[in-house]
Amino acid sequence: MSSSAQLALLPWLAGWEPPVDRTRFAAGLHAGSTAGLALALRDDLTSLRPAEARRLALSAAPAAVAGLLLQDVVERRLGGPRRTAALMAASAAALWVADRQGDSGQRDRPAHVTSRDVTAASLAQVAALAPGVSRTGVTLTALRARGVDREQALRTSLLMSIPVTVGAAGLTAVRGRARPPLVPTALAAGTAYATARRVPSARTVVTASVAYRLVLAAAVAVRRAKERG
Repeated sequence: MSSSAQLALLPWLAGWEPPVDRTRFAAGLHAGSTAGLALALRDDLTSLRPAEARRLALSAAPAAVAGLLLQDVVERRLGGPRRTAALMAASAAALWVADRQGDSGQRDRPAHVTSRDVTAASLAQVAALAPGVSRTGVTLTALRARGVDREQALRTSLLMSIPVTVGAAGLTAVRGRARPPLVPTALAAGTAYATARRVPSARTVVTASVAYRLVLAAAVAVRRAKERG
């Protein structure tokens, strides 16, 4: 689930005041979730061969370059509850379709994740610049669309989210011109660690992710309808 979407939508739906310094708060969420995820997946990270580690690091390059050049423009044009909810619902639908089609594509492909799979997923991560689009979710969508086994696709998506989220945390912290706040950083780290350590089956993750995003998008639509009425 996109942390930027939750940071924007949940306070709005609850009628709370948004964080005073949302940029620093977002940097804390990025930094904390990266630390927690890296700790939970430390065995997977340390087992990577040098070539795999380089490929993982380089997978963040397209999103990093796009973020430097386009982040402000994308947020300005696609921000706001209505657009964020629409993008969230669209990304949920894309994941659902890709996951259903992914099984049929497994017969004619290698059993492992290939360099082309990683390249396609890294390019897909650029879409996560849009509010409401999750980095892990869009990576999982791209891998499943290419027929990668569901469990392999989830593991690869989690690993690929680490370098790109490190970049997002650094960029957000630079834009905020201050260190991320301690409390949200620690909470994000603990939540990411606990979730990754106890991750259920990939099918359950996909179903829960799609359902949560659609429910949240529907809640935004209901709130907007009440405001107009």
